[in-house]
Amino acid sequence: MLKFHLKDLCAYPHARTEGTDPEAGRLQRAPLAAIVIIGLVFALFTYLYGLGSAHILRNGDELVYMQITRVTGTANQWLPLQSDMPDMRNTKPPLLFWQGLLSTDWGAHWSLWALRWPSVMWTFGTALLCGLLGWRLSGRDLFKGALAALFYLAFFTTYRYGRPYLTNPPETFWVFACFFTILWWKPRSFDSRFVFPTILGVLAGMALLTKSFAQLLPIVVGLACWHLHVRGWRVGAFVRASLPGIVWTGLLSLGMFSLWFVLDPEPAAIWREFVVGENIGKMGGEVGSWFKGLLWGGDSVWRLWGSWFSNAGLLAFPLFGMMVESWRHRRTLPDGERLLWIWVFAIFIVFCIPSERSGRYLLEGMPALAVVMATRCHHVGRYAFVLSLSAVIAVLLPIGWLSLLLAREVGVQAFPWWHWPLVVTGAAFAAAAIARPRWTAMGSATAVLSVFLSLAGFLSVFDKPLGVFNSVVTEATVGRVVWVPENFRSVAEQYRFLLPRAVVRGYPAALKMPHAGIRGPDDFVVIRRPLDAPAPESAIGSRIHLTSRHTARQIWEMATGSVQKHLFAREWVVAPPGSLPMR
Repeated sequence: MLKFHLKDLCAYPHARTEGTDPEAGRLQRAPLAAIVIIGLVFALFTYLYGLGSAHILRNGDELVYMQITRVTGTANQWLPLQSDMPDMRNTKPPLLFWQGLLSTDWGAHWSLWALRWPSVMWTFGTALLCGLLGWRLSGRDLFKGALAALFYLAFFTTYRYGRPYLTNPPETFWVFACFFTILWWKPRSFDSRFVFPTILGVLAGMALLTKSFAQLLPIVVGLACWHLHVRGWRVGAFVRASLPGIVWTGLLSLGMFSLWFVLDPEPAAIWREFVVGENIGKMGGEVGSWFKGLLWGGDSVWRLWGSWFSNAGLLAFPLFGMMVESWRHRRTLPDGERLLWIWVFAIFIVFCIPSERSGRYLLEGMPALAVVMATRCHHVGRYAFVLSLSAVIAVLLPIGWLSLLLAREVGVQAFPWWHWPLVVTGAAFAAAAIARPRWTAMGSATAVLSVFLSLAGFLSVFDKPLGVFNSVVTEATVGRVVWVPENFRSVAEQYRFLLPRAVVRGYPAALKMPHAGIRGPDDFVVIRRPLDAPAPESAIGSRIHLTSRHTARQIWEMATGSVQKHLFAREWVVAPPGSLPMR
């Protein structure tokens, strides 16, 4: 087992400055504080850069939500939600879609940036709660508070799911706000019979209206476990003093969620599509198959537990070290840290119940882990952070290599001017943090953010001008039907940003062409071909497409040099028969 020795402490250890000049201690700490502050500013730029790009890290559900928002806005009414796909109107409660309607002014300013910037605000709101809680639990240490926020922003899934137009950013904020509120005002919040349970009910209700009524279960379980812990795990005291308040919290939040059924003119559709299709359906299968899936397969409990580390990304090593350290000192942990660990275990146990177990279900627990990492980072062995910094260098080098390969094809000028210095500086900073023990923990999160921004700089090449169609194509397709390839539901939605005045329709990408029976004689078709393949007949323009959903063999071939073959493709817009080519 890994051993984390005291001599390898990576944060500022107070014990080493006892008896020294306080002013000297502040001077020693100033560079570390500067790293954290610069890291927070750098994080804001990293999260905002490329927000309007079609090539950010995201989840396919974003396109579904965009489509529902667009069609609902066209109907010019809040409810019922609308969609072009049968039985896909009520895939989520209305708050996210209402957010999109407001941020785009009911579609008048329809853009990826307008849809996504509220997600970044929710994410930074959660980071603020992490910072405040880290500050409180560390004895009002501003340095540890800022570090908690920075760790949260440096988690891979925070960056991946905290920027797109998804339910995760507001959902995580509202759920964590429940536990932040009760921990911040402890012990008064635990003794309250009405005021705090009401506040928690409203916060939980917002979470339910953002994601699902099923979100109430982990919240209630987490609150119950916290109250049991505070009551010394005495069931009688819990029933008398805490249970009524928790019940009231649950009823109030469910009452808020039920407003959706009351206000929507089609409540039966909500029951069929959302309650049954999106929630009860995920329980799935017979008891025997449920137990088999619990222990084996892609949705096993072991994979769900590993999701804590995949969610942390390059910070998985210090997360593991922090877990080991907390377990070794579990009997002497401060009460605030104990409560956060109880919440982490509660959410994990709850989401072992569905037959579909996704690491995204654990995102609401990541803020708690970020806070504990910040408050206990000086107890974690330095080499855990060294491994993260080494991983940063190991990822930046391939990004730089792929960038060079692509630059040979499209030219260096296609990249942002700062891309090349950032890749070099990020690797150099990570190496410096490894060489200087006092920088190791503090610099790890900032180094990870440099990976995110370097990747965004690489992907930006596939925006203008390489990743968009030229003016000839956009003018020729005005008001015309354009068939585009889809390898996932609602993928056609992204082409509405590329061809904003066309009538976009999707066809299965595996067919290579839409069926002649559904394609009109005047319809345009987007055809996807290898990058070096000749243009099809009657093509009027093209763009470079970044492919996805690669097989294991394709990934291996890309790693051994066949990048162009598998990572890039060219999409051609083919005019209908009889049209004059306009290349």
